[in-house]
Amino acid sequence: MKSIVIDQPAGPAGLRLRELPDLQPVPGMLTIDVAYAGVGYFEVLLSRGEFDAFFPMPLTPGLEVSGYVRAIGEGVEGFYVGQPVAAMTLHQMNGYASVANVRPDLAVPLDQLGADLDLATAAAAIVNLTTAYLAIRDVYRLRTGDDVLIHAAVGGLGGFLGQVARHFGAGKVLGTVGTAEKTKLAANFGYDELFLRAEFAEQTLRATGGNGVHAVFDPVGGAMRKQSLDVLRPLGELIVVGNASGDEDVPHSYNGIWLSNRKIAGFTLGGLSDSNPIETGQAAKEALSLLAKGEIHAEIESVYPMEKAAEALARLEEGKTVGKLVLQM
Repeated sequence: MKSIVIDQPAGPAGLRLRELPDLQPVPGMLTIDVAYAGVGYFEVLLSRGEFDAFFPMPLTPGLEVSGYVRAIGEGVEGFYVGQPVAAMTLHQMNGYASVANVRPDLAVPLDQLGADLDLATAAAAIVNLTTAYLAIRDVYRLRTGDDVLIHAAVGGLGGFLGQVARHFGAGKVLGTVGTAEKTKLAANFGYDELFLRAEFAEQTLRATGGNGVHAVFDPVGGAMRKQSLDVLRPLGELIVVGNASGDEDVPHSYNGIWLSNRKIAGFTLGGLSDSNPIETGQAAKEALSLLAKGEIHAEIESVYPMEKAAEALARLEEGKTVGKLVLQM
């Protein structure tokens, strides 16, 4: 089997294509022939060694895959050889490979969604769409008419957060982007308006008549976390869903949160999949069903061959992508 390996923290340029022995079936796991793997900013940070304490090198990155069931481990039920599936590998990773062992409770049979969904789109969507679905429905518990602000609004996660918020009945859906060109993409992702990050506090208050928003979803981190609290209305909530900036954590005053009548929540799909795998897998199936039925769409900017994985990560690192990048195995 072919696999992308990171041996040392050298950034995207450090990715290497290797030939490794084929994986064998494992009790309690599905073995799949991988057709596509999603590319996310987590892999950029991983390639720099920013998570070395948790994921020591050498390692094979990749949090999400799609393909066909190759073998079924002992004790696994509900799947058949040759079945099309999408799966989240998350803390297990190893998605950038031509063969992968995946947890069945985090695998979604694509022939059970009620409509057709192609393998590339499934691999591009499963992690970010499931994250958006759970963050909005279960973590924030969006109410009809709530105004929301989403940072990195046209990225892999932000592109779904805007659409899922709209699906669940949000009022104003606002977002931030890094370049002026991206502000023109609001309608593509369900947004009413998109603002440059440098201007978001002023623009958010303008767009809400000075009231602020009910919720901010932040996958970026850094100084924007603190600024985001300033655009929340009383009883508003900041939902932390990532740290794509790689910046150091920003401390907050708990007394300040108390006295301002604002809330902060955090959500990571990997952590939830460890503690509640069945619920996470069910949410993935529900989210992908929305995609298959056309109620939400996935934006795939480019599909790269496996051997150009380093090029894909370098492109993502530039911060100019719209939607998702995918590797074809």
